[in-house]
Amino acid sequence: AGGGAGGGGGAGSVPLLRVTTVYRPSDAMKPLFRARGATDGRAFLDEAQVLAILEAHVAAVSAGGGAEGGGGGQSSHSAWVLDPLLSDALFRGGEAAKDPQAGAASMPPKEVRRRFLKRLEQWTRVSGGALEKPMHARGEPPKVVLTTEQRRGHSVTCVAELAAYSIDPYTAARELAGVCGATANVEEEALKSGVQKRVVSVQGLWDRSITEWLAAEDGV
Repeated sequence: AGGGAGGGGGAGSVPLLRVTTVYRPSDAMKPLFRARGATDGRAFLDEAQVLAILEAHVAAVSAGGGAEGGGGGQSSHSAWVLDPLLSDALFRGGEAAKDPQAGAASMPPKEVRRRFLKRLEQWTRVSGGALEKPMHARGEPPKVVLTTEQRRGHSVTCVAELAAYSIDPYTAARELAGVCGATANVEEEALKSGVQKRVVSVQGLWDRSITEWLAAEDGV
C-alpha cells in the first residue's frame, strides 16, 4: 500500500491508509540488538533498519577479526562468520534449533539476511486514513471481508470489518451508493461480546467496483 490522499471527504482531505510490515526482535535476538545499541526491544523497526543492525554487527565482528571476507562482510561473494550472538539469533530456541545448519561456522550473506528476517517477530503497521495514531497487529494485516449473497432473488454485495481500518461504515455506504449507482445501507448486529457489528450492503454484484474503491479511496 502506498501513501496518498482520499477517502471520505474529497481528494486531499484524508490521507490513504498505509499498511507496512515492521519487526521486533525475538528473545533470542535481543542480545545482538542490544550489543548494537538497539536496547528497546519493543520498538518497531522496518526491514532496512533491522538489516542495518545485522550488517553493523557483522562489520563489528569483522573489525575484530571474526568474519571472513573483510570490509565488514558486505561482499555478496563472501561468507559471514556466525559468532555466538549471531548464531543464537538465527538458531536458538524453537524449531530453528533443529535446523541442520545450526552450529555452522559461517554462511553466505544472502542466507543470513533471509534467516534473520524470518526469525524476527513480524507485525503489521496501519497508519493514515482516519486513524489518530498508527495501529500495530501481530502477523498479517487485518482483512476487509467482501462477500456476495442472494437475498429474496436479488444479489447483494456486503463489506464487513471496515472498523479494522477506522473506515466509517455510514460514510462508506453513502460513497458506495454513488460509485455503484445502487442502494447501499448499513446493517447492524449486536454480538455476544457486546460489540456492534456493522456491515455495508450494496444491492447488486459490485465486488470488483468496491475492491477498486477501497484501493483508490482508502488504500486497502
